[in-house]
Amino acid sequence: MHLRISLISKISIIISVLSLPLLLILELSFQICFGFRHDSLEDIPSIFPSRLNYAGLKSHKKAWWVKEITPDFHVSGRLTERQLKYASEAGFKSIVSLFTYPAEDFDTFGSVPLLNTEEEKRVVEDVTGLQFHVVLDPMDEWASVEAVAKFTSLAPKLEKPVLLHCDRGYTITFIVLLYMANQTIHNTNFKPKIHSKEFFEIAAAMGYNFFDRIPLEVVSEITKEPIEKFTDKSVPKPNFQPTEWYDYWLAQPVYQNWFIAGQIYKSHVNLLKDFGYKSVINLRPGIIYKGKPNQEEVTLLNIQDYTGTYGDTHTPPRQSTERLLKTRLNPNLPNSYISKTSEINYETTNEEEFGDNFGYNSDLEKKVFDNQDLKYYHLPYDFDVQLLEFSEVFESNKELFLKIGNDGPVLVHCAIGFRAATVAVLTSAIQYNLPLDWALQRLKELGFGITQDAYPNVYKVYEKYLTLQKTEL
Repeated sequence: MHLRISLISKISIIISVLSLPLLLILELSFQICFGFRHDSLEDIPSIFPSRLNYAGLKSHKKAWWVKEITPDFHVSGRLTERQLKYASEAGFKSIVSLFTYPAEDFDTFGSVPLLNTEEEKRVVEDVTGLQFHVVLDPMDEWASVEAVAKFTSLAPKLEKPVLLHCDRGYTITFIVLLYMANQTIHNTNFKPKIHSKEFFEIAAAMGYNFFDRIPLEVVSEITKEPIEKFTDKSVPKPNFQPTEWYDYWLAQPVYQNWFIAGQIYKSHVNLLKDFGYKSVINLRPGIIYKGKPNQEEVTLLNIQDYTGTYGDTHTPPRQSTERLLKTRLNPNLPNSYISKTSEINYETTNEEEFGDNFGYNSDLEKKVFDNQDLKYYHLPYDFDVQLLEFSEVFESNKELFLKIGNDGPVLVHCAIGFRAATVAVLTSAIQYNLPLDWALQRLKELGFGITQDAYPNVYKVYEKYLTLQKTEL
């Protein structure tokens, strides 16, 4: 049985605790308003039947770049040390690397070093305390039955939920989906059932082409379905520009040239043009928004999310020493969790995500983008519990959104991707003449489902612009 809480009930509960300090009110408000999803969301079709929540488990802001396949299995590209810590704070229990990265590997993503396998093992096991495993040896072939067999023998040993990664998310998704297909054949109790149809549909929805780029013999052998069944007409394939969009694997593809992301990292900005993007839209409010201070939080290691940027008569600002000490996720972590030279066990600011001494600073982000050969648009859209500003923001900028879309690949970002999804899905639906049922399904597949009951303001705008005609996806 699922829990329903109406908006009026939510507001009533929040009002009843207004005498509490700001910190407690904000925490309770977030749990009430975002902790429950409406039953009717389950009525919307999706190839991800269990994907009803935002990415990132307990920390949508820190781990927005995670892609959920099932509640137990989540995938990503290759991770930095900070991202491994984010994964731990988000609630993952195990980290699995598909590949072995040798000690002489000195790769970077942007300007940030990527860890070799020995370094990753140390960070995961010694710093975060999670399980760590590697699937393949250096000379193993990933697109093979043997690779799936290796993961199949490892899977029962993993503490769930598990975050699995490769270089760009592509190959580990292939392995996990075929593992699930293999379990479907050999384990009658296994759910969800994955046959070749679901295998190709899920891959295409995630933006991966497994028809032209992998040996179909492997799919045939594991699913026990004839290879002749896999034809150019029968297998769904993604159609995104740029084709190799997963060079920036943190993004999620929406439709053709529209992509979404949470907070972009400073070290990634100079890569976006090379990855094929023409424009970036930032929906996060500035320091001052509608005449009032409105900085959103910046993510901080070992600090809780959603505690509010500013203080009041009862509570000091979020990044004050007093508040930081009270909102640590784990007060017992060693100072070395932050860095080798840190004198405290929590982070006080985060320049990599454009943080200043109060929170997220959009001016710092704009300054970095001003030095790039990209079109950059700052179109603020405040994040409230019902996305009440969506109508105003979209109606005011609809023609601009469509113009940006016509210029080529667009990356829309906010803090966790929700606001970005509402804009990108609707704009792409209008641009490519797609109906309402497609848009609602795509939002759910991205992890940001809306319904007429749960987000009526957003739904009305979608209904206004999109037809109800059903489409073949």
